[in-house]
Amino acid sequence: MGKIQNKTKEANRVSRTGFGPRLTLTYPKNNGRWLRRVLAVAMMGYFASPQVVAQQATIRGKVIDGTTNQPLEFVSVYLNTTTIGTLTNEKGDFSIPARVAGKYELVVSMVGYEPIIYALDVNELPASFLFKLAPKDYALKGITVKAKRDQEWYRNLEVFKENFLGRGDLARQCKILNPEVLIIVFDPETGTLKVEAKDAIQIENLALGYKISYLLVGFEYLTRERFISYLGYPRYELITGNARQQRRWERNRLTAYHGSTMHFVRALRQQRLEEEGFNLRRLIRMPNPDRPSPEAFEQARAQLRARGDYDQVPEDDPIKVTLSKANLPEVLERLDTAKVPYQNYLQRDSSGVRMAFEGYFQVVYTGEKEEFSYIHSTSGPGPTRRPTFQTSVLSLQTEWVQLDELGEFNPPLGVFVEGYWGWEKVSYSLPFDYRPDPQVP
Repeated sequence: MGKIQNKTKEANRVSRTGFGPRLTLTYPKNNGRWLRRVLAVAMMGYFASPQVVAQQATIRGKVIDGTTNQPLEFVSVYLNTTTIGTLTNEKGDFSIPARVAGKYELVVSMVGYEPIIYALDVNELPASFLFKLAPKDYALKGITVKAKRDQEWYRNLEVFKENFLGRGDLARQCKILNPEVLIIVFDPETGTLKVEAKDAIQIENLALGYKISYLLVGFEYLTRERFISYLGYPRYELITGNARQQRRWERNRLTAYHGSTMHFVRALRQQRLEEEGFNLRRLIRMPNPDRPSPEAFEQARAQLRARGDYDQVPEDDPIKVTLSKANLPEVLERLDTAKVPYQNYLQRDSSGVRMAFEGYFQVVYTGEKEEFSYIHSTSGPGPTRRPTFQTSVLSLQTEWVQLDELGEFNPPLGVFVEGYWGWEKVSYSLPFDYRPDPQVP
């Protein structure tokens, strides 16, 4: 689910998985949730009056075929990005315990049907839900989908896995178990890779001890700009392991949590950024006045082609002077080292906590340093630098985003992330019901 940026660096939108994206999970100037399908839901019974959940509430309902009205068995029903979920029985009925009060997205999904994503508040549950699933259309609009999996398909599959699961240490222990459900289309004219799925993607993460059923709504990778955007609704299941494996998974989960977008959002809601190891500062970006415009470069190249031999053009010729500046950065950056007061970008009201700001924030997590995998994958030619503290950049694509108490940005695609958060992907994601154990060594 993210993660944006300098086009020469790792870039992606935060998805629904709490990295980013999170995700992550949506492209520049795209307000709202990209490709999100929310279908009509009929409810039956009565609505209970608002109440505080003391111990446990139960979400109950039935799922039927929207055409035949027959009950559907083995439909997956779960709270988005959590370990809480179930399957419907032979009568189409389901029952899910909601242990913690709050707002969630209930996901109703089955092969061959359009999924339903329903926003609910555990404090205001109806007696029962009735969900009607409609048949699914697999076609990517405007694109002819090849059924044949040729060499190009497998190459694109590797590109997708690298930019969806990630390239870090945890990603090496993370694999897709059913790649055959993926619809992968690459448009060479625009350099765009698009991926959808005919069924939930089954992911095994042996680094964190989770099986993930990922309902992918859409994935898009602009290869020329290196912008990545994806949105999905994952369900997590704990893998059973021995005591040694459980200890290793707990340590890895704690490492993945520290410095993540989930950790950041939870700390920011409580206004405990520095106590939790985060430094937030304003990052000022401005066009480089010494770098010619794209139009100037194109004009110089056209003049050079018309004149013929490049070697015969004098070094002080305006054409060569212009082209010699092609390697200059397009944007210059300056960090304002002054601490940004919370009241300058946080707003609290009856609806919760919002974050609103213009420009860019740089977020440094001082609790952990970068992985060597990150340095290798984001560095150019030359000597490998030493790891520094994990550094990310935030910018908003919407006027504001809500900071959910679970630890996510809402809408998730309202945030654009660069740097370390943009590099961490699904293999680093955790369920929203994860809570760090301070006793883990």
